[in-house]
Amino acid sequence: MPYALWALEKNMHILMDKPISTHKNVSNSTQEAKKIMRDFDLLCSNRNSTRAFVINAQRRYHPGFQYVLGEINTVSSKYHIPITSMQSSHCDGQWRLPKEVITQTYHPYIGYGKVSHSGYHLIDVIGQFIQNSFKCAGKDFDHFSVYSSFIKPTGLLEQQTRADYLRVFGKDYKKVNEFSDTQLARLYKKLGEGEVDSTSVITLFKRGVALSNITLNLMHNGFARRHWLLPGTDLYKGNGRVKHEYYNIQQGPYQNIQIHSYQANDKHDTSTVLDYELGGNNHFDVYIFRNSGIIGGKPLTVIRNKDFAVEMQYNNDTLIVEQVKYSVVQEFLEIVIGQRNPTCVESDLATHALSAKLMSLIYRAGIKRKEIKEKYNNTQYR
Repeated sequence: MPYALWALEKNMHILMDKPISTHKNVSNSTQEAKKIMRDFDLLCSNRNSTRAFVINAQRRYHPGFQYVLGEINTVSSKYHIPITSMQSSHCDGQWRLPKEVITQTYHPYIGYGKVSHSGYHLIDVIGQFIQNSFKCAGKDFDHFSVYSSFIKPTGLLEQQTRADYLRVFGKDYKKVNEFSDTQLARLYKKLGEGEVDSTSVITLFKRGVALSNITLNLMHNGFARRHWLLPGTDLYKGNGRVKHEYYNIQQGPYQNIQIHSYQANDKHDTSTVLDYELGGNNHFDVYIFRNSGIIGGKPLTVIRNKDFAVEMQYNNDTLIVEQVKYSVVQEFLEIVIGQRNPTCVESDLATHALSAKLMSLIYRAGIKRKEIKEKYNNTQYR
């Protein structure tokens, strides 16, 4: 935030990573959680409309997500039906051994966690899909509610105790963790533990009537390939982390779209043609089930990441997700050198209003463990 405000004051074009903001104790303080929207409003109110302010939300640039959004919008426009139900899930098995929770600084679980890390990607996908489908359907919602539940590091100590770790790793485990579970629990709570896993139920309302339910599961604690005691030098890639991502989108009786992206390996640097298959680094499948008797088309269409790679002329030796990152930077550089209008971008700051509000409410609901309902104005930041 301070860097963004400084750049705004200097009248610069801005390319900023996600999330737009988070705060040190956001997992435990409602006041800190509310600051996420305060920050967003502050950036919008200080923005110069002649300068670019791009948020690096990479899935907006992914050809697979763009294709799915187009299919959603087509049915929404023709049959006036928005997304009626949606489930989304992301797990990137970040297996932190109990002591590492307090010793590692990369993607910590102190003060904040999964929601503030890769979680924003899915929050933004939900926000974009919802807003576009309702707009294309000619419908809207005026309120939404969020209920969230967090699993924190103290919960992991109950899932796998010190005795369980000793059975897995043997006596060598004592060399990397001298603390008892009770001692670690006290340290976690003293430091202000953040969320390892988060589950949220989001409901959209119009004049008090519920319209759509969305579930969002964000997990660090899940399938991983780590089987060693000492962490690698790179805590992000090559440390046993494996990504599984999934979306199930319903548009009433007309259409169901599913996105499946499942890796089996923890090596992310390069890719081959085989990595487009299930378990590969480039795996990304889209399934579209259609009520073809009404909307036409095939009852089932399957599109694979290789199809998107061929269409976009991507290099098979590099992960599509990495090439998408280059697209974000290329778009921004075109603005800097005057080849693109500063506001004609995929991920303009103003389009992140719902995503920022959802992130704030996920934290607030998770802290209180109760449903929180708020108004939604889709014209406020236009």
